[in-house]
Amino acid sequence: MPSSHIVLKEEIRMLGAAQIIIGLIHCALGKIWIYLCLNESASFSASYLPIALISGFPLLSFLIYVISGSFAIAAERKPSPRLLMYALWMNFSSLGLSVIGLLLTACEITLFLLQDEIIQWPHKSGIMLSMYLWIFSTLELVFANTVTGWIKKANNHGNNTM
Repeated sequence: MPSSHIVLKEEIRMLGAAQIIIGLIHCALGKIWIYLCLNESASFSASYLPIALISGFPLLSFLIYVISGSFAIAAERKPSPRLLMYALWMNFSSLGLSVIGLLLTACEITLFLLQDEIIQWPHKSGIMLSMYLWIFSTLELVFANTVTGWIKKANNHGNNTM
């Protein structure tokens, strides 16, 4: 007779912690970016448009990634079918938000590289922040995909260690 006990890999806790750290990094990058834009607003004209910042991606991703990581950690500590579903849905949200963030930052970087104007230091700083967002969004995409896969396997197999 199969047991209803669900066992998850311990690595989910580590990936959940990494998701929380990535969320905090996104928050810090968003705050630095806001500070840069407010203090250098004269140099941020039509020549450089921080698409990811204007869309609110750094701050929204902060919330979603931290919640997603928290649910992943909670699901590993005390797995229950309801908590697994919450963790699964939040990681799906993280996946979707990561893809949106990758598209936003890719558009921003592409538009920046195609311009013919003289590049000022605030523009270089802004594009550097975009590149960091792109890197950490890619990491979040990989982590959320891994956690989602493990949770789905554990949910489908019930008593097997996944």
